[in-house]
Amino acid sequence: MKFVKQAAFYLLAAMLFFALQFVVHPGLKTGALPPIKQPTLSGQDVMQKISQGPTVLYFWAEWCGICDRMVDTINSVMMDFPLVTVAVKSGGDDEIRAYLNKNHLDWQVINDHEGSIAETFGVRGVPAVFIINEQGELVWPTTGFSSETGMRLRLWLSHSG
Repeated sequence: MKFVKQAAFYLLAAMLFFALQFVVHPGLKTGALPPIKQPTLSGQDVMQKISQGPTVLYFWAEWCGICDRMVDTINSVMMDFPLVTVAVKSGGDDEIRAYLNKNHLDWQVINDHEGSIAETFGVRGVPAVFIINEQGELVWPTTGFSSETGMRLRLWLSHSG
């Protein structure tokens, strides 16, 4: 009986957590994936890579302390899922390349120098994570720190739903 009560508690907590994501982050885009016309720093067209999920679209900034703490999570998740990142207001292409090299990051990065891509997605702060499901729709958007477990759970839910 104790196990059932604990399982029910954790299930309720998880449901509350996901419900709060929509209340806390109501401005983040969901549904149809807006087109991203800007290529990555390496010249790749990202729409082909991210339009069929599950995929992660990660908004970050070079100056963001929380983003620094998410590096290991992003690196781990990108081993198993396609991932594209958007550097928001982080300087010119050379500055972003220097940051990536300094931190040994092998990320596909779009430089959103002016923040216009972030604005299209409703991103008002970084980090922000969007999951793109198999239908090419934005689901489970979040801002702030995301754990690897939380991100993988959202990817799994997008895949199974």
